[in-house]
Amino acid sequence: MKRTRRFGGSALKLPMTRSSEVARARRQLQHQGWPRLQMALIVLLTGGAGFLASHVLRLAGLDSMLLRYPLAVLLAYAVFLLLMWIWIRWRWDAVADGAGDVASNGGGGGSTPRSGPSWGGNGGHSGGGGASASWGEASAASVMDSDGASLLDAATEHEAGLPLLAVLGILALVASVLLASAWVVWSAPVLMAELLVDAAIVGGLYRRMQGMGAQGWWRLCLSHTFWPLLGLLVFFAGLGWVAQQLAPGAVSLMQVVQAL
Repeated sequence: MKRTRRFGGSALKLPMTRSSEVARARRQLQHQGWPRLQMALIVLLTGGAGFLASHVLRLAGLDSMLLRYPLAVLLAYAVFLLLMWIWIRWRWDAVADGAGDVASNGGGGGSTPRSGPSWGGNGGHSGGGGASASWGEASAASVMDSDGASLLDAATEHEAGLPLLAVLGILALVASVLLASAWVVWSAPVLMAELLVDAAIVGGLYRRMQGMGAQGWWRLCLSHTFWPLLGLLVFFAGLGWVAQQLAPGAVSLMQVVQAL
């Protein structure tokens, strides 16, 4: 199966590759699939699962925040993988419909057959979430404009030091979670497009394509989210260690804040 393009009246057949199919699936998802909105919902459910996992582990007798928080992150990531698997199964109907179009068009002699499954589906109409690079510059400017020196000076004062450190710890917690979530949501079109192409390969929708090979949906998810996952694990492990140093008898961040 090859893609046919015409240049100056002559037909030029270009071999289909995995990268070209991923790019095509990403474009169609950005225009019709609301990928970032769907990923934001998945990330929100994943975060809720993490908080619930931490609470259940605490009820089960795991009081050490140094162990409980990273374990809750891993359990939340397992929920994330489950949600991504459900998303693949949900979107598979659109991929299978595209395969039917390929089969129906493949027997004709005068027309060029479709090069692969249709990635559109019924996900709505969107331009890809308004992608722009200005948000990074704006956030960097806001950080530079903040008066960080005054906060550090106040933190060294004897009376307000510990409560302010608790507030800074909570802000760091929120910032780290938001940063990891923003990365996953922003890169959602690429991840979801690769997942759809991989599902199409496994399902046998591609017969003979140059460079096409299934990588495994969970490997794709891990490769796209490894660094946010590692960052959250390190951060929450450090947070649990610091919390236990500040309040050895505390079993939650709320108790640490109250102790300070």
